[in-house]
Amino acid sequence: MARFSGRCVYCGKHVNTGERGPHPDAPSRDHFIPLSRGGSRGAKNTVLACHSCNQAKGNMDPRLILFTWLWLSPDSFHAALERIDGDFSAPNRPLH
Repeated sequence: MARFSGRCVYCGKHVNTGERGPHPDAPSRDHFIPLSRGGSRGAKNTVLACHSCNQAKGNMDPRLILFTWLWLSPDSFHAALERIDGDFSAPNRPLH
């Protein structure tokens, strides 16, 4: 929770520690690179996600998610980067 400031890494919303799955806002631990795709069980591969995002991600490869963000809307990709790194100045930074 502290490592991610209580926010889901995928949607950026605060998770509700008072809830448990299957409540959409319940906190869950997600393997960023799914175990089924060669990811590790270590802390470096574990992120905080709300139950809803974790279920939606399933065992998708994060590279596919990144590609989908870029394909659908570069703005959503920049918004995701801002959630990860608050110093990123997305509006003026080119994609290339």
